[in-house]
Amino acid sequence: ASSRGDVYYPLAQAVAGLAHGLHGHIAYNAEQLFDDSCDDENLLRRAAELGVYRTQAYRAAGTATITGNDGETLLAETLLQTDSDVIYRTTQSATISGGSATIDIKAINAGEAGNLSAGETLRFIETQLGLDSEVSVIALTGGSDIESIDRVRERLSERRKSPAMGGSKADYVSWTLAAHSDVTRAWSYPNEAGLGTVTVRFVTEKLNTVVASNTHLTAVKNHIDSVRPASMKALYIYAVSPEPLNLEFTLLSPNTTAVRAAITAELKDLLNREATPGGTLAISKIREAISLATGEENFSITRNDDVTSQTGGFITLGEITWPAA
Repeated sequence: ASSRGDVYYPLAQAVAGLAHGLHGHIAYNAEQLFDDSCDDENLLRRAAELGVYRTQAYRAAGTATITGNDGETLLAETLLQTDSDVIYRTTQSATISGGSATIDIKAINAGEAGNLSAGETLRFIETQLGLDSEVSVIALTGGSDIESIDRVRERLSERRKSPAMGGSKADYVSWTLAAHSDVTRAWSYPNEAGLGTVTVRFVTEKLNTVVASNTHLTAVKNHIDSVRPASMKALYIYAVSPEPLNLEFTLLSPNTTAVRAAITAELKDLLNREATPGGTLAISKIREAISLATGEENFSITRNDDVTSQTGGFITLGEITWPAA
């Protein structure tokens, strides 16, 4: 009990507040002891101690088609832009022949916003004599934002499981993942192309295609060349060759849009976990994935055998034929 004007209540409040702050600070420091609970700043410091650094943003790069009068030349470092004011520059000069020419372009600023699909339009910032004002994109890929903290945390976990060995099989996988934040999975194959060689393949599953672009391939090769042993004979960097898995359902119950979408999602998740270059996907895994789909009660498919991809091939989800509703 307290009476008006006594000092016990404010003293109790002050001591309680102090104790709460001290225990909160102790709890915070305890969290910083572990990779999976430490804050962003300390995670980056812990990762750097093991040579795992946050992958920086990349500029999109690719090609486009210009049209105009034969003999006209477009100079390097000419600026183009989209309607949303994303700016690009030409990296080489090009001369019109047969009414058109292909130009190499690169985004001025790094980031995913620089990626454009084939057929999209760019315009010159300044009018080019003898050239049409619009440029048609062939491909602009490889642009990515700075690596997420969660991805750094995942790479640090893998590094602790597989410490750096100066060029082991696991090192090449780690180096590939560190090269570009679009890379989701990677594999290395020592001596595949001969004694002393290393072949690396990787996929970009979070993009519209698992097949890496030239920008991704260049980024991976440049990074690995900067850290790999100088004594190795040769390094080969390849994108995978997609091999679509087509499925035909003869029975699906209930045969609804929601169940079809759930089955498609489960099959994609299966491939993201199990598909490997040149690997085999068991038919039992495919059936299991379908059975895990929310709402599915019964199904039948025509395929009864395992799926095996060729060397460098990668199983992707192809066309699904559903039974008539």
